Amino acid sequence: MAQPLFCDMKASRGVLLVALALLGIAAVRDVARLGGSLPWHQMFDFPDFYCAGAVLDYGADPYRYEPLHRCEHAVSGDALASGFFWSNPNIAIPAPQPPYDFPPFMALARLSFVDARAVDAVAIAVSVALCVAALAALGVPLEVALAALALSTVYVELSAGQIVPFALLALALCGLALARRQDALAGVLAALTAIEPIVGVPVIAATLLFVPRARATVLASAFVLAVLSAVIVGPRVLFEYFTAVLPAHANSELYFPFQYSLTYVLGFLGLAPSVARLAGAISYLVLLVVGLRLAPAASTALRRRELLVFLPALCAVIGGPFLHQEELCFAIPALAILAIDTQGKTRAVAAVALCALSIPWILIWGAKQLFLASLFVCAVILLRLRVDLRIGFATLVVIAAIIYAFWLAPLRISPAPPLRTYAANELAQNSWRDYTESLKTPDVLWLAIKFPTWGALLAALAIAAGCARRSPSPSESSPG
Repeated sequence: MAQPLFCDMKASRGVLLVALALLGIAAVRDVARLGGSLPWHQMFDFPDFYCAGAVLDYGADPYRYEPLHRCEHAVSGDALASGFFWSNPNIAIPAPQPPYDFPPFMALARLSFVDARAVDAVAIAVSVALCVAALAALGVPLEVALAALALSTVYVELSAGQIVPFALLALALCGLALARRQDALAGVLAALTAIEPIVGVPVIAATLLFVPRARATVLASAFVLAVLSAVIVGPRVLFEYFTAVLPAHANSELYFPFQYSLTYVLGFLGLAPSVARLAGAISYLVLLVVGLRLAPAASTALRRRELLVFLPALCAVIGGPFLHQEELCFAIPALAILAIDTQGKTRAVAAVALCALSIPWILIWGAKQLFLASLFVCAVILLRLRVDLRIGFATLVVIAAIIYAFWLAPLRISPAPPLRTYAANELAQNSWRDYTESLKTPDVLWLAIKFPTWGALLAALAIAAGCARRSPSPSESSPG
């Protein structure tokens, strides 16, 4: 009796693998049909970083309207997405990064825009590939790491031309260094996550609190970044960055439909802007504390030192005052570890949540060619994590139904009215704020499209809290 059963199981697995392969081939075919809309042809944020580097290399202030505006419109003629700048002649898209992020772009600005964009695209792809390798070294199945990051990170970050992948790489390598007890190296890598301050703050805090042998290197590395910032822009512009640029940027996207932050939700629901901003900032601080409380207990319970930094990073992208789709990938390392180290229903929930985070829902709303690719990456995750076939099939059906339901009400954004003329010394955020406010919409679908992502993040937080509750007593659970 055992032999026929074994044969049936083997045959069923073979059928699933063939079906998965066919789905993958169809997904690649559909994505290829995007043509000029493929992500490496877009990179819509790259002009901001390139021009900020060029402005700094020239010796000017990268946070002011000019010469940033002039540069962005000059190089946009070389970009396939130049229609945005052509239809918005007065817009300047700010590059609100800390000064220590700009030296690579100062170097790239000495290349032609097309060549610099190609270099950046390769750097993004290599960074994500190294993230996959780091997660695989931590025990995450290679197929799961690839599937989880394929659309959510490779596609999204190339489309945006963002610097997020470099911070994600620092996070993944920091976790790997902690797992291998290379604490001094982990301290350096923790500081480098500050490439994106939203994740850098909780990761650095966690490293200082829970990894005593990393404190010297994280402090030394942070000091180097601070000195580098002062050298690059000077004390006056550095002071301006903290006192003017950051507050202005936090205020610039209150009604921007692409936001995932709590501040955006409250603004959408009609709360006063000051209340929405304050609530978003408080939520970030509260979740920072939550992440720091959960991290050592969950790390001990699962015997996973990498969770000391992965869980605070997860909490950094829940709520908050300012959050884009590009930053959501910071939750994936923690959720991937939780998915492989839990069992039964908890693993199934973690796998489904990982599927939801692997899908760039807003992009798919506007690009039907990503439909099969979304189902493919989810199928890979569900099969490789050995989720019950009934749950896996139901998950794919629900995901397909949600996507199809949104296609019935196509993504729409009203064109922005012409912007006013801006003084050269104004912050670039002023024009960006006027543009994003003109996109304010009462369409509730802009909230609904984010529900799968928010649900996945909250599920991951609940799983982490459940793991933390199983931790030994504090006297037995020192993670350092």
